[in-house]
Amino acid sequence: HELDQRSNQLARHLQQLGVRSESLVGIAVERSVEMMVGLLAILKAGAAYVPMDPSYPAQRIALMIEDSEAQVILATESTRSRLGNSARLVVSIDRDAEAIAGNGSHPVSSVAGGQNLAYVIYTSGSTGKPKGVMIEHHNVVNFFTGIDRAIGADPGVWLAVTSISFDISVLELFWTLTR
Repeated sequence: HELDQRSNQLARHLQQLGVRSESLVGIAVERSVEMMVGLLAILKAGAAYVPMDPSYPAQRIALMIEDSEAQVILATESTRSRLGNSARLVVSIDRDAEAIAGNGSHPVSSVAGGQNLAYVIYTSGSTGKPKGVMIEHHNVVNFFTGIDRAIGADPGVWLAVTSISFDISVLELFWTLTR
């Protein structure tokens, strides 16, 4: 319940900053409750997230910021320095907590649908410059349907260990929340 409320508040904050459907929002937050709040808020705002693992080299993060043209980046005070001198608007989830909490916690109205982007994940760059791969919501739903068929949707224990910069994190984090 608290996760839902906090993500609704942050989603409203993002919408007030102009985040809409098809907006790209970077997220450079270490694994934490704040990371989950941020991911859910971006999706609830109707936007797509661009994961930027704070442990990545600064040059790679700078490339993702520049290439994605993310209009807003979510960070914490401890990860903000990893973003370099980006001209993007950075929302610090912990520093801006009071302003974020001032938004309503009731459900957010979003216009995102199956054909809208859910996230843009960058390749390893093994063939040169990393490229953003755009994943739409319907792709995620199809993936979850396939997982349901393969292993079932019964409650169980699922260990989430990968970085949000890897596709399998969608299974580890969002499939478990939806089930």
